[in-house]
Amino acid sequence: MSRIGGYYDPRMPTGKLSNVARSDARKVRGPTIAFRDPSASIGSLDLKQIRCFVAAYEEGSFRRAAVREHCTQPGLSVCIQRLESTVAHRLFDRKARGVTPTVAGKHFYASCVDVLKTVVQARQGMMDMAGSVPASINIGVSPTMFKGVLPWVLPDYLSAHPEVDVRLAEAYSGTLTDWVLSGETDLAIVTKPPVHLGLETTHFCRDRLVLVRRPDRGSRKGRRALGCHLSELANLKLVLPSQRHSLRQVIEAGVRLGTAASGRVLEIDGMLGTLELVRTSDWATVVAGLAVMDEVKQGRLMAEPIYGPELWIDFYLIRTKDTLLSVACRDFLHRMQEILEWLSNVQNPIPAPERLPQVTV
Repeated sequence: MSRIGGYYDPRMPTGKLSNVARSDARKVRGPTIAFRDPSASIGSLDLKQIRCFVAAYEEGSFRRAAVREHCTQPGLSVCIQRLESTVAHRLFDRKARGVTPTVAGKHFYASCVDVLKTVVQARQGMMDMAGSVPASINIGVSPTMFKGVLPWVLPDYLSAHPEVDVRLAEAYSGTLTDWVLSGETDLAIVTKPPVHLGLETTHFCRDRLVLVRRPDRGSRKGRRALGCHLSELANLKLVLPSQRHSLRQVIEAGVRLGTAASGRVLEIDGMLGTLELVRTSDWATVVAGLAVMDEVKQGRLMAEPIYGPELWIDFYLIRTKDTLLSVACRDFLHRMQEILEWLSNVQNPIPAPERLPQVTV
């Protein structure tokens, strides 16, 4: 005689459940996973299961994980259930708004990341041994890099790699991060490191922020630009990107903008429009020095380092953990870093920090 949840079925042998009892058990216990003996089935693990598990863990949602892995949500859910059966552990707690890893899931995730990393390294090694160069590279770049660095890099790179198709996409950090996660770009150079378990982030370079104005402004005409104290920004008419962008956040971490009677902030999410307005009006902006280096040298704009304290912005290279950096891609990034070093040491017409006036606040 068997009993579960108050139901008895004398026709069923001990240890077996009637249909009514099975139904009641499902209501009480939720989705049932038939766990196998892991020692007998662990060899059936495959990379697809591991990738689906890692995607679900990092996205916190089967729906978002399915989009990332280019499969259907029911298909990904079945894949996870089979994996849980294989390893004999429930890996996720299912909730209405997503999934959260169990203790077993957290331990298993660390091992799966190591597995995928080893696979990527093996593929990278085979690609390097073959000396293969892909037909294209697809990189997202922030407006500062696009304007200040790429014109120096591209001509020589295209000459050295005529067989490589180059696709470059310009956008601010949030958009670039979304593009990397969706696979629209292979990697990106951003100014704010994203908090996402599925991305690998490497520091790429840093640059000083400068105040940029037209060179023929009123009483300062003809004066050598030595610098602008951070507190002065509150008094200025500034053109800046909106609050969601990291450059704006770096500035406002040091000063409250537009707090003086003469201070105003105009939001424009676009480098070209911002600089064109600055060139033709009494508005100013704050950007990385790289973005305006050429125009300062030509006398079209004037840039002053900010002090009290100085403001710096960091750039990061981001990619998904399973993205391979091909020979052509690594060469492109290496050339960018060489140009960055050359520009900062040789071509930079903006006064160096050591020549700034010393002010005690």
